[in-house]
Amino acid sequence: MYDGDYDYALKVFNNVIVTDPKWSEAWNKRATLFFFMKNFQDSLKDIEVVLNLEPRHFGALSGQAQIFIELKEYERALDSLKKAKKIHPIIRGNKLIPELEEIIKKQTI
Repeated sequence: MYDGDYDYALKVFNNVIVTDPKWSEAWNKRATLFFFMKNFQDSLKDIEVVLNLEPRHFGALSGQAQIFIELKEYERALDSLKKAKKIHPIIRGNKLIPELEEIIKKQTI
């Protein structure tokens, strides 16, 4: 996946998901792959599966926030980051919270 062979990586993750559909990390890895492919909608769908299987998956919440930022859905991004912070108080994404709050504040003025 990290070497850019997205087609092969997608086949691997699809096979893993078929083999063990309750393994949240397989869904999360495929969501990450979709993110790299700029396929944000499929990434968000997989993240939803991850969070249904493992609601405390702060990495999935952080990835969800990144997608919402890409889509300029800042309130949703902020919500995802706040959820991640409750689970993992020192997650790196915390530094984005004040920035997103400022962006949202400027949008409502």
